Amino acid sequence: MSVMMNMLRYKDNLSLSEKAVLDYLIEHKSTIKDFTVETIAKRAYTSPASVVRMCQKLGYKGFKDFKIDFILANAKIEIPENKEYEDVVLNKDRNCGRTAIENNIRVLEDTLRLYDEETIQKAAEIIMNARKILIFGKGSSYLVCKDLEMKLRRINKFCIAQGESHDQLVDASFINQKDVVIFISNSGKTQEIISAALVASENKAHIISIVKFGSSMLSELSDVVLFTSSFEGEFRSAAMTSRISQMCMVDALFAKCAHIDIDRSLRTLRTTYKTFKKFKR
Repeated sequence: MSVMMNMLRYKDNLSLSEKAVLDYLIEHKSTIKDFTVETIAKRAYTSPASVVRMCQKLGYKGFKDFKIDFILANAKIEIPENKEYEDVVLNKDRNCGRTAIENNIRVLEDTLRLYDEETIQKAAEIIMNARKILIFGKGSSYLVCKDLEMKLRRINKFCIAQGESHDQLVDASFINQKDVVIFISNSGKTQEIISAALVASENKAHIISIVKFGSSMLSELSDVVLFTSSFEGEFRSAAMTSRISQMCMVDALFAKCAHIDIDRSLRTLRTTYKTFKKFKR
C-alpha cells in the first residue's frame, strides 16, 4: 500500500492535532525533504510530540523513517522518452551513476510489457511438479541462476545451478521427461548453452528459458520462453540491464512458484527463517 493511501486509511485514528500534521504534509508533500519535526509542528500549529505520534500511528518508529518513505513514495523520476541507451563505461558518461539507474528503469518497463501471466504460470507449474530442477547459465547469467537456486531451495525445491559447461552437459545427460532445465541467457545464442539445451531436448526434459526478446536458437528449443528486454549490444563493458531484467523475471517466477501451493511455501519459508535465526550471531 502506498504511503499516501496508508495516511488516508488511518486518518480516523488520529487526534485533531495529528490530523492537522497529516493535512499539512499532504498539502506540502513536495517540500517535506527540507522539513524537521519542529518546522512541521510550528507550521501545523501543533507540537513536535504530535508529529512523532502521527508517524508512529502510521507504523513508523519515528519521523525520520516516515520522512524517507514519504519522499520515496512521492518522488517523480523523469526519463526522456527519446533518450537512447548508453554504455556508461564506454561512453565516459560523467553522469554514469544516474545513467546506469535510468537504463535499468527503462529496461524493466520494457520487460514488464513483455510479461505474460499465462506463460509464467505454466513455467511455475512445470517447476513445482518436476522431479529434478537444473538451472544453467554462463557469465553474469550464472549469477542470476544462483539467485533462483537460492530462492527455490528456501521453499524446499531442491535444484542445482550450473555455470560450467562440462557440468551442464553431464547433468543434462541424466534427465528425462520428469525433469526441467531452466536456461538463463541474454542472447539465447551462447554455444555452450545451446549444446546443453540440445542434450536436454534429446532426453525429453522440459526446457524453460529466460532470454532476450527476439529470435534465438534457445527460444526455439524451449517449451516455455520468458522474454526479457535488454539494451546491450554484442560488445558491452558489463552485463547491466540484461542482468537486472533477468533478476526481475526470476523474482516473478519464484513468486508464481511459491503461490502454486502457498500454504506449503509459507511453512517452508518459516522453517528456513527459524534455522537462520537459530544460528545467527
